[in-house]
Amino acid sequence: MNDKSTGKPTPVVVVAEPLAESGLAVLRDDGLEVHEVSGGEQLGQLIARAHALIVRSKTKVTEALLDAAPSLQVVGRAGVGVDTIDVEAATRAGIVVLNTPDASTLATAEHTMTLMLALCRHVGAGQKRIENQRWSAQGLMGEELAGKILGIVGLGRIGTAVAARARAFGMTILAHDAVVSEARAESLGVKLSPLPELLEQSDFVTLHTPLTPQTHSLVGESELARMKRGARIINCARGGLIDERALLGALESGHIAGAAIDVVAEEPPKPGAAVWTLLNHPRVVATPHLGGSTREAQDRIATDLCRDVVAVLHGRPPSGAVNAPMKAPPEVRPFVELAYRLGSAFPQVSDAENLSHFDLVLEGELSNYDGLPFAVSFLVGLLPHLTDERVSAVNALEIARRMGVVVETLGAACERGFAKALAVRGHRTSFAGTVVHGEQLRLVDIDGFEIDVLPLGHLLLTRHHDVPGIVGKVGTMLGEARINISTMQVARNDRGDAIMMLGIDRAPDMSIIKELREIEDVERVTGIEL
Repeated sequence: MNDKSTGKPTPVVVVAEPLAESGLAVLRDDGLEVHEVSGGEQLGQLIARAHALIVRSKTKVTEALLDAAPSLQVVGRAGVGVDTIDVEAATRAGIVVLNTPDASTLATAEHTMTLMLALCRHVGAGQKRIENQRWSAQGLMGEELAGKILGIVGLGRIGTAVAARARAFGMTILAHDAVVSEARAESLGVKLSPLPELLEQSDFVTLHTPLTPQTHSLVGESELARMKRGARIINCARGGLIDERALLGALESGHIAGAAIDVVAEEPPKPGAAVWTLLNHPRVVATPHLGGSTREAQDRIATDLCRDVVAVLHGRPPSGAVNAPMKAPPEVRPFVELAYRLGSAFPQVSDAENLSHFDLVLEGELSNYDGLPFAVSFLVGLLPHLTDERVSAVNALEIARRMGVVVETLGAACERGFAKALAVRGHRTSFAGTVVHGEQLRLVDIDGFEIDVLPLGHLLLTRHHDVPGIVGKVGTMLGEARINISTMQVARNDRGDAIMMLGIDRAPDMSIIKELREIEDVERVTGIEL
């Protein structure tokens, strides 16, 4: 079938899993040829003709499937994750991969408020009494939200939506976020606060931050102990942000009055798993990951995705894409990749609470090139550590603008012994890197310490006093943990300080990091994943 207006074949869209009718209408209204399929055999028959493929979570978009689709331009995932899509294979084939995390913002914010209300008004316990034909309010005295302090950890899209709704309930709002400026917070009616102070002052704490190595077990035993006695905590963000064992202990002791949980570290929990004890605790309100499960959210997911699919098929940029390519002259593309790795490393190494302003310095011959591709690549590496929004080359600048993250690109002479180098400075931390032999990335400077490290894989950074024995003690501990060291770089300055960067074969768990930090004369130990 041809498009009458252009004479070209009408694009074919294969919808491999159920999709809301609102999304299908977007496709059909554009005149596309839409095929809804119900099984692998039908998909196999149509994929050779497909220009677009829409999936949810069951269909595996493998390299073999992509190879069988020579006309495919775009794969759309009606949801957040893209674990079932071979994104690298799609990128190699020039196929755009889309997903839709933004569409569930309102649903998740409303569910957060629902659980908060249910928690402080004992809705679950009251329902159980009714089911047992017991009409009694004894022991179920609740609390009002009005006048209480709500601490929001993560002031992104969902955290901001929660803040707006909490203000309507008359709550005072504190927020902790590494990148939100004071002016932005003030405009939202929110007071920024360091995490320890937020925990100490809040009557309710709600989590809305992405799950990263830095935020895993963000709220553990010590954080729960900091909270007010009788405070309550809500997690509709990511399983793993709360240490579930520690939370159970805090509930059992009565220090934490209640918890509302929509997500757990392992979903679905296995029968008999320890987390079921937490989920069934009398002071816990729990739901099975219902945050984005509303008809309206599913409609938005479908319509947003299909609008992006239409845009790609018409040669227009989508609102966002997982793997949007970024163009740069071939001779500097390795430096663009280096910028991404510097961006990813920065929040893992810096101890600054507010990562909002950076100088990206193009040194030597690199200063002759447009700085934009480097800045965008740096943001694509940085922002996923700071926000739960989908970040790609096509939306990184817009997300950074909304979050108040500024990257200024500067040109300068290179005084490191290289023709070209890339440096980043901000918040008392600095990195520099270069490319050797045409394509090999190197990290050559951290905070003024000269090193030579491949910025890839599992790395371990120590900061310590320049005294004998540190290298041996660290190596011994890693050996006892059966962690192999592949590379080692040690650098020191004339002030008696030193750093050591190790390449290791697997990421150390927090217990090993803790042991390393207890070595005498060691000031900091940081795991880095690149």
